[in-house]
Amino acid sequence: MKLEMHEFCRHATVPCGFADSEGEIKTNAKMLDFLGLNKDAPEMVTLLEKISTEKSPFFVIINLVSDFNKSPTVWQFHFLPLFAHDKEYLGTFFHAHEFLFLSPLEYVDGMQPYAVTTEQPNDILSRREWQVLFFTMHRLNSKEIARRLNIGTRTTNNHLNIIYEKAGVHSGCQLRAFCKSKGFDRYIPLDFIEKSKCISTGYYSKVGRDYGIYS
Repeated sequence: MKLEMHEFCRHATVPCGFADSEGEIKTNAKMLDFLGLNKDAPEMVTLLEKISTEKSPFFVIINLVSDFNKSPTVWQFHFLPLFAHDKEYLGTFFHAHEFLFLSPLEYVDGMQPYAVTTEQPNDILSRREWQVLFFTMHRLNSKEIARRLNIGTRTTNNHLNIIYEKAGVHSGCQLRAFCKSKGFDRYIPLDFIEKSKCISTGYYSKVGRDYGIYS
């Protein structure tokens, strides 16, 4: 199984790798390059540590760089533990792909999945206004937005009034149409990526030493 998985990863066209039951991790060239590009990201060591500790399927949504010439984008890592017939743990296969989104209505309208971004579209709105706008685009009312942002309903309404004025619209329906035309519906504030699905501390160089990653 170990050799077969290493061979499979080596020929795969997506970034992937395999961590065996002894903790040794091998990746293909695409995953090795991907991890190398993010050597300063604080998520990497804990991300790989989870491979050895989690014995059930899980995934991680994380903001990472895939190209030096582009801003970080949202990626999804999938982890699939493998077991023998006698339930002996063999290791964990993992792979990554850019996080794509498509709502049911967009599916009905025949749209294709698209990549979301955590890069703020512009500076016309403040950080808090972009957060309020994100929830407004998902049809949350003022009370629900206030609860999620831990602010008052009146404060939320004030933010909405400013957003309407800056966008030159007079209703939530007009605002959503305006944002969709500008591509703002593809933006998610980085703060909103679930903390439980983001990782903490470490550097790729340390990962390489501790885990012996190589292609």
